[in-house]
Amino acid sequence: MKRLITLCVVLTAIALAAAPVFAEVQNVKVSGDIKTTGVYRDNYTLVAPDRIKDDTNTVHDNRIVTQARVRVDADLTDNVSATIRYLTEYYWDTQDNTTSTGDDVDLDLANVTLKEAFYGPLTVTIGRQPLRYGNAFIIGDPDTNTTSVEQAVDGDLGYGDISLRKSFDALRAILDYSPLTVDLIYAKIDEIGLPKQDMDLYGANAAYDFENYDAEAEAYIFWLDGDTNAAPAPATQGIRNDFYPGSSVYTVGARGSLTPMDNLNVLGEFAVQKGDYDTVSATKQDQDAYAFQIAGDYSLQMEWEPVVRVGYTHYSGESREDDGDHEGWLPLFEDQTHGVVANYILGGVNGGQNSNADILNIGATAEPIEDMAVSIDFYNFWLDKKLVATDNNQASTHSGLGWYNLTEATYYMNTSDELGYEVDIALNYDYTEDVKMGLSAGWFVPGKAFEGANGTNENSETASQVLATIDVAF
Repeated sequence: MKRLITLCVVLTAIALAAAPVFAEVQNVKVSGDIKTTGVYRDNYTLVAPDRIKDDTNTVHDNRIVTQARVRVDADLTDNVSATIRYLTEYYWDTQDNTTSTGDDVDLDLANVTLKEAFYGPLTVTIGRQPLRYGNAFIIGDPDTNTTSVEQAVDGDLGYGDISLRKSFDALRAILDYSPLTVDLIYAKIDEIGLPKQDMDLYGANAAYDFENYDAEAEAYIFWLDGDTNAAPAPATQGIRNDFYPGSSVYTVGARGSLTPMDNLNVLGEFAVQKGDYDTVSATKQDQDAYAFQIAGDYSLQMEWEPVVRVGYTHYSGESREDDGDHEGWLPLFEDQTHGVVANYILGGVNGGQNSNADILNIGATAEPIEDMAVSIDFYNFWLDKKLVATDNNQASTHSGLGWYNLTEATYYMNTSDELGYEVDIALNYDYTEDVKMGLSAGWFVPGKAFEGANGTNENSETASQVLATIDVAF
């Protein structure tokens, strides 16, 4: 924290000193936020304590995390602006971490924006920046929101699902022909440094706002050019340079939302993935996957202002035989949470959360008192493709499933597609305009798929999480 305060003071001093020296600096704004979270997690292995084989995989886990950001925005002449933001995420009492990464400060945003660049409707942003389209079904988080590159590289924050890192190293061109807006992007996902081994993302997104029914529509295409010399490795999908195999995959889709009547909002999104999934292994595979999402919410005109919602999401899966085309949905850079517990423990390609999954969500939110919101959500999870071929093949290692946040060696599965259900409850309170407090809890109950053959060797332990947060913005 001392390091962060020092950094804030230095940046502010630089900004103030620069204003009279460089006439092009018109305005400088310093802002930031500090978020502290108490985390308690229980039975995230889903197995009874006497079955745990990995000494590093404990039944209970509780820590306190602080995440702090400092941001400087500078407006220059000729429609030019610049943004810098630093981020630190660390567990308490890690300032003396022996790896020297316990509480390091990293560059989170660093970009320059040129408005009306060369052409009136054109805005160009160059550098590290957030990229988020629609409901972040495809693009929103460079590591997906179930993990963080820091888990694999720096080791700062093992709780990758609560990481605030959302920025890409990218070039973005925005053409504003209101009500039509077209985005063209290029992002460097991984710089390996060897010929033909980088990972790049190219994309185009066209959005149109309609005058009636508060409607909007988007169409997009994103091309992930992996071009690495590594074959698929589902167990390490959370590590950037192993996120995808030697591949070239296109994701094409459309999204829309509207308010057909007062207080009712509905949305839908559909996408397909085509291209080369594996160009390295002896048996080559094409990508042939699809995903869709439909949802709606309705605001009731009554005391407490309740809102009820329902949603259904489908991600295609790959069978255990893994023959023919690869049909498992690649979550790309999604930033959606379907159950706070399942989102973490089942994250990965073909694991039943953001790939190979059918997810039903029913929820409600209300404001029983001023400045306080209470919500409850129920999620039910089914597998699109079963994780084992027969009940006799009951022992199934997580590495074959792509659960990159589970480290226990063996999970006993059967041919059921019932993966489990989850209940989440959250309480959020606006203490002041700038201070927010939250308390949430979630419980994931494993389904029949985890019972093993003939109900033996069950993975039946309920996994739970409790979070307590305070968030201050300035």
